[in-house]
Amino acid sequence: MNTAYEMYDDPFKMLILLATLAAEQRGEKLDFNKVGEFENETFRLQHELFHYKKEDIRITWHEFLGRDIACSRDLSRQEYNKMFVDCMASLYGIG
Repeated sequence: MNTAYEMYDDPFKMLILLATLAAEQRGEKLDFNKVGEFENETFRLQHELFHYKKEDIRITWHEFLGRDIACSRDLSRQEYNKMFVDCMASLYGIG
């Protein structure tokens, strides 16, 4: 198994990291109760929704980031990690 993209044991921690980095791009601090909006060609992030545009994957949560997280389809940890690394790279124009 290739673990080149392995960053966390829980892929949803990567979602929190991505939301934190997106907030920093806007010059803000991440608010878990109201995730600020961010959108580029790769993904969209807004209150209670993450959308990975390249593969139409949607992750939702209830009220605050981290509560009752659900994904629109089953992904392996490696697939989650690859997706989030792609999104993080898109924040900084890498790739």
